[in-house]
Amino acid sequence: MELFDRKDVDRLIGRDWDFAFQPSIGNAGGILVLWKNSLISFQVLFKAKQYIMGSLKIAEDMYWEIAVVYADKDRYTRMAVWEDISKHHTRDVPLVVGGDFNCIMAKEEKKGGKAFHFNPAANDIASFMLANDLVDPGYIGLAFTWSNNKDIRSRIFSRLDRFLLSSSILDSFQGLKVKHLIRLASDHCPILCSFIGEVKRVYSHWIKFEDVWASYPMAWQLVKQKWQVNDVGTESVKLQKKYQRTLKALFFWSKNKIKELTQLKEDLDREIKLLQEVECSPNGLSET
Repeated sequence: MELFDRKDVDRLIGRDWDFAFQPSIGNAGGILVLWKNSLISFQVLFKAKQYIMGSLKIAEDMYWEIAVVYADKDRYTRMAVWEDISKHHTRDVPLVVGGDFNCIMAKEEKKGGKAFHFNPAANDIASFMLANDLVDPGYIGLAFTWSNNKDIRSRIFSRLDRFLLSSSILDSFQGLKVKHLIRLASDHCPILCSFIGEVKRVYSHWIKFEDVWASYPMAWQLVKQKWQVNDVGTESVKLQKKYQRTLKALFFWSKNKIKELTQLKEDLDREIKLLQEVECSPNGLSET
């Protein structure tokens, strides 16, 4: 991810989002931070090759500092991340550090490969946590966040990705959860840190045409079918009836289509999650 600009953000998730970007060096690194302007305010304070750090406005007169990390594989290069964040961190402001730490801290965080021994690299993170009053809130989901994706005999799993939080945040948000999501098309799994419960979505009563409908042949047939119905009234009234009838038909067709696709996605997610949980277990998957 060497280049990423405003047009890329607009194309992927829309104009309501702002971003900060740190380009990759070859195949390594690359950080993208996105936030929705209508919900939160985020100001980038510092950027470097291995992290982006900024101030997140949570409420009036309430701020957190957020550091998004993509740490280097080399321990000495990686040490600069912990030193920089510690130097820039405002002591009385809660801190959240999340991302790829490229380091594990306990033998339980690795499966396969060479046995883990507590080493200077793990001690660097432990010292960083102690100096900044950070805690690991734990997680739910898969035990490991990274795999080398090699064959079963050579496969290695590690928990390279994590969140560290100020202890004051845990005191204020006791329902906080960190979840390791299923791994798809990557050697890392996404990790999600939730500070609030699920919010019920409120849907508008207005129906608008969705561009994606035009990509389905069935939608075209539906439009043709509903548009050919004979209506009575003035030309403007007939046109309005055709619009309303067609949009309503497209809406309910789309709703059922999305329901089918959502169900299929959920079924596949469950199967993948089950396989990855077995894969991460002590016995792992069999070769047959």
